Amino acid sequence: MVVTERMKHFNIPGVSVTHFADGEISWSKHFGTLEKGTGKTVDDNSIFHACSMSKMITAICVLRLTQSGKLDLHKDVNEYLTSWKIPDNEFTKTKKVTLANLLAHQAGLVDIAGSFNPYKDGDSVPSLVDILKGATSYSPKEVNIKYEPETTCQYSDAGYCIINQVLIDVLGESIPQAAEWIIFKPLKLSRTFFWEMGRNAYDGISIDDCAVGHNKHGHVVKEVRATYPNIEGAALWTTTRELASIIIDLLKSYHGKDGLVLNQEMARRMLTPYGCDEHAGLGVFLFLNKDNETESYFMSQGWGVGMQCKLRTYIEGQSGVIVMTNSDPGLDQSESLVGEIIKYVCNANGTMSN
Repeated sequence: MVVTERMKHFNIPGVSVTHFADGEISWSKHFGTLEKGTGKTVDDNSIFHACSMSKMITAICVLRLTQSGKLDLHKDVNEYLTSWKIPDNEFTKTKKVTLANLLAHQAGLVDIAGSFNPYKDGDSVPSLVDILKGATSYSPKEVNIKYEPETTCQYSDAGYCIINQVLIDVLGESIPQAAEWIIFKPLKLSRTFFWEMGRNAYDGISIDDCAVGHNKHGHVVKEVRATYPNIEGAALWTTTRELASIIIDLLKSYHGKDGLVLNQEMARRMLTPYGCDEHAGLGVFLFLNKDNETESYFMSQGWGVGMQCKLRTYIEGQSGVIVMTNSDPGLDQSESLVGEIIKYVCNANGTMSN
C-alpha cells in the first residue's frame, strides 16, 4: 500500500497511524502536512481532532467514578440531575434512563436532524442546561425520551450531554475536568485535551501542532478547527500515540495486569455487550467472534468537519491500530483512506511501509 498515492486520491493532506501490541506501541507512521500548502509536517507530536471518539473517553471517566462509588451505572439519572431533569412520559413509566443505557446509546433518545453542529463565528457559548432544554440552535427542542430504554440502539449525542450534566450536578466538574485527573495525568498525556470554544491555548501545546480541517476537495474548511457544543461527545483532540496509550492501559485492566485507570471489572463491563444490542459496549462498539475470541475487536470512530479517524482493537490479542486524518472525505470510514489503512495493517499483521 502506497499511502501517499492514496492520500492524493482522497485529497487528504495529513495522516497519522499508530500500531500497538503486547502492552506497548509497536510503531507510528506519519504522512503529509497538518495544513495543505505548508511545511508543517505530521509527526509523533501532531494533534488531531478525535471527534466522536470523545465518547470512549467519557465512558472511561464514568466507569472510573462508578468504580470509586461516586456513580451507579444502573440508577435513574433523574436522581442525580438537579439543574434539569429528563421529562417523564409513557416511555419511562416502567424503565428509567440510566448511565449504562446512555453510554450504550439505548436510553430512548433520538437526536434532532442537524443538531450538535459546530460553533459558528460570533456564537456565544450556551450552557449545557440550555442545550438540554432546547433553548439553543444546537439542539432546538428539549431532549426527551422517544422509546422505552433498552428496546433499541439509537446513536445519540444528546445522551452524552446528559452524562456530562450528571457529573456537573453530582461532582461539580465536567467531563473535560474529570478526564484530566482520571486519565490524562495518570497516563502522563501532555497532548490530549477537550477543546472548548473560546480557548486558544492549552498548557504546553502550540496551536501550530494541531491539524487544520480540510474538505473532500482538499481545501481548508471554513471552521479551520471546529469546536462543538457537546464537548463530552465531540471535542477531544489528541495524537495517535497518546490515544494508543489510553487503549493499552484499558487492555491491561481487562486482562488483569494493573492498568492505571480502571480495574478489571470495569474494563470488562466496558467491553461486554450491553442491553438489546450485541454490538453495543459502553462507549465503544463491539464485534465479537464467538467461535474464535482472538478475532474479537472493539471499534471507536470519529467524523467531523474537516476530520476523520478510527481505531480497531483486538481484545484478546491486545493489539490494534489508530488512524487519524485532517480531512472529511465525504465517505464513511469503511470506504475512505482511514478504513483502507486499518484493513491493510490488520491483514498485514501489524506491518506497514512508507
